[in-house]
Amino acid sequence: MDILGRSDKDDMRSGEAKRRELAQLASFFLKQHSAYDMIPVSFRLIVLDTKLLVTKALSTLVQNGVESAPMYDSTQACYAGMLTTTDLVNLIQYYYSNFSYTEAIDDLGQIQLENYKELLMRFKERQTNTLCSNPLDTLYEVSRRLLATDYSTLALVDEDTETGNDVIVSVLSIYRILNFMAVNIDDKKKLRQHSLYDLEIGTYGDLVTATMDVSVIDIIRMFVDNNISVVPILDEKGVVLNVFAESDIILLAREGLLDELTIPVSEALSLRPDDYPGVHTCAQNDTLFSVLDTIRKTQVQRLIVVDDDIKPVGVVTLSDVLRALII
Repeated sequence: MDILGRSDKDDMRSGEAKRRELAQLASFFLKQHSAYDMIPVSFRLIVLDTKLLVTKALSTLVQNGVESAPMYDSTQACYAGMLTTTDLVNLIQYYYSNFSYTEAIDDLGQIQLENYKELLMRFKERQTNTLCSNPLDTLYEVSRRLLATDYSTLALVDEDTETGNDVIVSVLSIYRILNFMAVNIDDKKKLRQHSLYDLEIGTYGDLVTATMDVSVIDIIRMFVDNNISVVPILDEKGVVLNVFAESDIILLAREGLLDELTIPVSEALSLRPDDYPGVHTCAQNDTLFSVLDTIRKTQVQRLIVVDDDIKPVGVVTLSDVLRALII
């Protein structure tokens, strides 16, 4: 009990009440808008036919610099799931451990996307991402659907009224939902009143980290073994220098370096373009508003939570933020 007579239970109840009040505000906002509201007037949409060979499909992701793309079964005229960077990471780990680079390319060069689900099951009990929503679903419904899985993107799929066939309209990510809410929600004052600590946002303790001299393939193993998509890179004093993320694998593939995964992380990070958003950190006492503002301006997919000595204590992902805003 403190000098004002408040007990720990009182503080806990107060924190829960604040979290619920904010979640009610955000959930109400998300229920007032549909996924259709998120579709831009002009945009590029990459759709992969399931008759494509896996190597061609992955090359399409790499050449276009995208981390996911919907697949379409032209024979059945239906949506068939998403091909993602995470799938590429799992493929690399599997083939690097069991085959030579040439053998891997030869094997993948014979497999079509329609058999991709069976390929995934060879090395990981992971189903193809077939998550989708109708464009008229509310953002609240879409958000809950995303948070029920470990995916950050889903396809918006409608039905052709004449043929009954699936029509892939667009894709929608957690990043775009949070960005839309941060810009358009009216009561931004409440976003400024709550910190990450107040809202219990993020994952803390037992962080998987690495140093600049660790090889890329070892980082990939960390991704797969721990089901994570980013590893903080530290100096000899444990201070955050950078991060290595799944998106960096796309850069390696674009440079034709998937057969040289023993290179150190420092060399791989040097391949990033000048406009790469880089590593962004925050503190537990940062407000939700400041975190959303950083996400919106930098387009980062997660923030590394650091202490006063710039040493990592946790990670805040976009899913963590959205989950705190949903009732």
